[in-house]
Amino acid sequence: MGFFTAKQKRLARNCSVRELENGYHDSESALRMASYSGDQKALKQAMKIHGNYEYALLYKNTPEYNKRRK
Repeated sequence: MGFFTAKQKRLARNCSVRELENGYHDSESALRMASYSGDQKALKQAMKIHGNYEYALLYKNTPEYNKRRK
C-alpha cells in the first residue's frame, strides 16, 4: 500500500492507539489555536502534525499493518 508515508507507518508501529489518539487530540487543539490566531505558518505546521497522527491511526486498521505485526 503506497498510501501511507514511512513516517506515518513508523509512528503507528512505535505508539499505542491511546498515544496516537492523545497526539491527535493535542494536534487538533493546536490547530484550533492556530486558526484563532490567524497564523498561517503555524496552521500549516499543525495540520501536518495532525495529518500524521490521523493517518497513523488509520494505518493501524489496515491488513498490511496486521500482517507486519505477526
